[in-house]
Amino acid sequence: MAITLPSIEIIFKKLASNFIERSERGIAILIVKDDTNITFTTKTYKKTSELEADIALYTATNYQYIADTLSFAANKVVVVRIATTETMTDALTIIESTVKTGWITTVGEAADYTTIINWVKAKELAGETYQTVVYNATTPDNKHVINFANTSVVFNDTRATQTGDKYLPSLIGILAACNVDRGSTYFVCNNLLAVTEVADNNVALNAGQLILINDFDNVKIGLGINSLTTFTATNVEDMRYIDTVEAMDLMVDDIKNTWSNDFVGKYKNNYNNQILFISAINTYFKALTDAEILDNGYKNYADVDVVTQKAAWVLIKPEAETWDDATVRNNTYKRIVFLGGDVKILGAMENLKFNISIF
Repeated sequence: MAITLPSIEIIFKKLASNFIERSERGIAILIVKDDTNITFTTKTYKKTSELEADIALYTATNYQYIADTLSFAANKVVVVRIATTETMTDALTIIESTVKTGWITTVGEAADYTTIINWVKAKELAGETYQTVVYNATTPDNKHVINFANTSVVFNDTRATQTGDKYLPSLIGILAACNVDRGSTYFVCNNLLAVTEVADNNVALNAGQLILINDFDNVKIGLGINSLTTFTATNVEDMRYIDTVEAMDLMVDDIKNTWSNDFVGKYKNNYNNQILFISAINTYFKALTDAEILDNGYKNYADVDVVTQKAAWVLIKPEAETWDDATVRNNTYKRIVFLGGDVKILGAMENLKFNISIF
């Protein structure tokens, strides 16, 4: 077997996941092209007052985009500044070295969004959890890509009517603010007066497009979905919902960080030490249950994956085929920890069916 760096393979299926402390999420990452001040590449803001102190660093247009992102109270907004002659690839290289996860967008051209989409997809394959909101992309079909579709919006300030791409900074602010705590369906876009609705809401939704709707005096997100439209055994239909993927990513980030920081290389691979790790995960699941991220009516547990561990032993020790579960658990396999689990992620209330009988 080839020697590689220690790794964790986390595979999500509809009813299975392996995942410890809740990670910091709710990060909006806004890429701007701006030559006003070239002494920095990133700035981080948590409050509008912090941005106001930096007003001289940006063009008026970029300053407004940043203010829009901040206005929805995300955990923090990371501004990635590149020169007007630089590309999205340059910006993504900066992100890769400075921010572990977050919601990425820019107000740019179709080619910019394609670059970001391809990068986010590659990061997903590598087990990383960046997400992006892009504008009118052609069938991105990915659970970490949100494809915004409305052609125009009407801001409630002097900007008035603008093309839909100008709302992308607001959308990453909204989604970062929603985080794992609530769904984004019917979130009120309080910096808008109206929106030009898509021709057919249902067609757009089934094509994996995020749409805004006019709902009396408010503009709202119609349904909190990403662009995933091709469903498989590992990308099931539930994963089309943004809040489900946020909860999945939360657990992936937490388990990876805790494993890498607190366990790799520090403990021998015996059953007692595996139990330490498993107990920590199950305590974490309990915390997520209390926070209504996981369902308190479900077991939500992690344990040794005896089936996979036994199969690994059988390949080199055929008599392992006769081992019972207890024997498998006590015979840890080389330097690998095989875990399995079962959790139920809570989705937000979105649909109501209410039958009333009248006598």
